[in-house]
Amino acid sequence: MDEAIVVFSRKGIFKASIAARDVRSREHARKLWPLVSADGSRQMVTWVSPSFNNGKLRRRSHFRVLPAQHVFKPKTHFDDEEASRWRAVQESPEHRRAKELVAEELSNRLNAGLAMLWAFKDEDASDYPLEGNLLLGADQVAIEHFLETPFGSQFRLDVAVLGPPVQAEPMVLGGVEIELGHAFDGRKALIGKSLGFPLISIDITEMTLAELTPEWAQRVLTATTRSHEQGRRQTYIYLHDLLYPLYAQLPAFIDNEQRHQFLVFADDETLNKLVRWMNLLADKLEYPKGMVAVALVNGKNDQARKMLERAGQVVGPDWQEFNDQKCLRLTLPRPKGPTDLQAHRFHMTMARVLLSHTDALVGYKYCNGVDNNHPEDDVWVAKRWIADEKRFSEHRVLPKRLAEPVNRLIAVVSDLRHNHSIAHLEE
Repeated sequence: MDEAIVVFSRKGIFKASIAARDVRSREHARKLWPLVSADGSRQMVTWVSPSFNNGKLRRRSHFRVLPAQHVFKPKTHFDDEEASRWRAVQESPEHRRAKELVAEELSNRLNAGLAMLWAFKDEDASDYPLEGNLLLGADQVAIEHFLETPFGSQFRLDVAVLGPPVQAEPMVLGGVEIELGHAFDGRKALIGKSLGFPLISIDITEMTLAELTPEWAQRVLTATTRSHEQGRRQTYIYLHDLLYPLYAQLPAFIDNEQRHQFLVFADDETLNKLVRWMNLLADKLEYPKGMVAVALVNGKNDQARKMLERAGQVVGPDWQEFNDQKCLRLTLPRPKGPTDLQAHRFHMTMARVLLSHTDALVGYKYCNGVDNNHPEDDVWVAKRWIADEKRFSEHRVLPKRLAEPVNRLIAVVSDLRHNHSIAHLEE
């Protein structure tokens, strides 16, 4: 199968497709998950990578239909895969050694006051790189740190980078997961869609204990400063789109005011809670009064209605399914760079709240007041006049839609399998 349907996109459910040759890696496929067949049956598919023999293509990349199940519950599937993974790593001395070495390298850097820089470029989302420091604001490194998902499951982070709490618990600033080379799994896809921090995934398939040394740990962590899309690599970074505005290295000409805006659609109760939470967060992190503007856009009159519809146009055509009367508009300073701790803590806490504690649709404007002149485009494009050449240059900035509820995704996937099973039984 050469083409598949991307179930969730800014254009709506089942509205986007992708060719197998355009999927760059197993990790890229995980980010696109779930994918279904393009023949109308909407069976879930997985991406199969191309294979080569002596430099010659032996098998082209393609999509393969997954075995049908009468009942598919993503949460149960996640829990089963987490349990299987835990059993596998418990039995692996290589996994244990790799985990200890990575934690030791991060702890040594933290104690020495050194950064742990990472960087990559997502060609689908922006012309500009994403860059960060995994240890910014950190005060400890922990092994086997438990985390709760928005859908009620638990999983273990092999290595967690923690910082002082903004509220009650230590803040998770980043994580590392050691992989043993198992094939594509829904567990990793669901984790990637739930996290409010960078997750570094390190593949130790076929490595021996002798190869796992302190020098290896240093090398594999610093590999995150190179592009992760150039072929199959040992180190890969999972980063939710909601955090792209925090880490994107945008040039100054993009926005003179250096302020950006998040547009949140959710039910009334959630929006009211978010107003309180975001104001409390701004106070806690000591932003000057008015620097973080939190406002509800309530479409009660014609002017307000137009503002609401323009916000909905940014996030995508399904905005009215979340709230057709109001949304939250959050305007705040753009991060000054990879060392801006205040912005780092605000954006990461905001992401955790939106991803873990709400069922919200989140849109984005890279600067306050930018007009959405091309609503059909999924990514913002900024234009710059080049006087010498008497033309405009175009620059892809960031996606217009950053997040949708993982619980919605789970419900749709469950319904997919259920409906296909019924259709199969009726044949």
